[in-house]
Amino acid sequence: MNIEITVPEEWSPGQALATRQLLQRAMLGAQPVIAFVRKDVTADQLEDIYRRVHALISEAGMEPE
Repeated sequence: MNIEITVPEEWSPGQALATRQLLQRAMLGAQPVIAFVRKDVTADQLEDIYRRVHALISEAGMEPE
């Protein structure tokens, strides 16, 4: 099955490609965890949030191989 999504026009091609790659990886070898944040999130804030979520997943022993 193919699922198509439209990314916001203000996203750079790099953002769209990175999102595609992350989703593809999650679909093939894991279960994606998706969360929504405000559009004005900074790269540093997003990195901090992702680091915390990753730590929770790792501590729970749920990290895919």
